[in-house]
Amino acid sequence: MLHQDVLMKDIDVDHWRNLQALLLDSAKGRRRIVVIHEDGEVLKLVHSDRLPVLGAVSRVGDPHALADQLYRDNQESVDFVAVFERRAFDEYFGRFQATWSPEEDLDEFVHRSYALLEEYPQGIVTRPEPPRSTLGLQWRLGSSYEDVKDAVHKFVPADSTVVFGIFDGDELWASLVLGFDADRRVDVVTTADPSELEKSGSLEDRARELVSWVEQRHRPCSVALFTKLGEARSFLLAGDKGAALRDLATRGELIACRAPAALQEAVAP
Repeated sequence: MLHQDVLMKDIDVDHWRNLQALLLDSAKGRRRIVVIHEDGEVLKLVHSDRLPVLGAVSRVGDPHALADQLYRDNQESVDFVAVFERRAFDEYFGRFQATWSPEEDLDEFVHRSYALLEEYPQGIVTRPEPPRSTLGLQWRLGSSYEDVKDAVHKFVPADSTVVFGIFDGDELWASLVLGFDADRRVDVVTTADPSELEKSGSLEDRARELVSWVEQRHRPCSVALFTKLGEARSFLLAGDKGAALRDLATRGELIACRAPAALQEAVAP
């Protein structure tokens, strides 16, 4: 779905930073305790903020029990605990890096890297959530990878552009412009340029202006959805995305400048 040669240019720094804050959660930015061992012998035990680690660790017998203990003892000072067996961790990285192919979609490679974590249940252990939901760069979409791919094929026509916008008060707080090629693969990722858009008028008028601006620079726009920041956060947390969109539409909090018939039917109250 994500083309191996994606065009990313003319990205507004503020919009991109806001999107990352809203949608991404990096393990590197979270408080953590990391234990690295080899055949049970502890090679490293450290808190990311260099705080004292509560709970004695002499050897690693059961990595799951140790992760539970460390998380329980240090819960007030950490977001997660990771227990890695050094050789298993090295083998994991070698395996997924060796599977990369320049012909495949980038998201397939990334998805496989997370799925592969499940094949090391004793060597790569995290608490309170499993490694696949903890390590690396996590998307806070509230939907699975398969759900996102299915939604693209249901609602996004080939050779078209999708636009998402989020308003915070009267400010266009964030935008995302995705270009899809003939195979429905994302080959353009960018944002709006706020300096070229009006900063007054109704939110509906400004949303339509942004769609017009996008179409002057990219493929025809097939989907254009806008809402407010609070509603966007609630939508991302919702388990049933269709119901969440219908609720936004019913409350008048969803501006759908462009929506194919299938999407209109899906969000109809």
